[in-house]
Amino acid sequence: MAEKKKADGEAAERVGALNEIFEEVISDASDLIKDLYWGVKTYLLFGLISMLFGVSVLLDNMESLPAQYYIPALIAGALIFSGAVQILNYFRMSKKYGRLFRAQNEMRRT
Repeated sequence: MAEKKKADGEAAERVGALNEIFEEVISDASDLIKDLYWGVKTYLLFGLISMLFGVSVLLDNMESLPAQYYIPALIAGALIFSGAVQILNYFRMSKKYGRLFRAQNEMRRT
């Protein structure tokens, strides 16, 4: 019986703490969505920049590749790969949070 009361007391404390968190999230929901939107957009931006740097490194060091200096090619490949992963993350997150972004745009219009 005492254990049940203790468990109920702990559950009530958790619910109270979660209510405080949710009230804070609800009050700042618009700012939170804006921050999330621009965070998702930065994946695309930095993915494109990373891929452009990779292509630039590869093109600048084309003459060293026949001499079997493959370090620039490895660096370029890593940059291109990381850029592609970032761009894929952008599309994945855009799809995941797209409904939330559309709801924010509709709220902004009204």
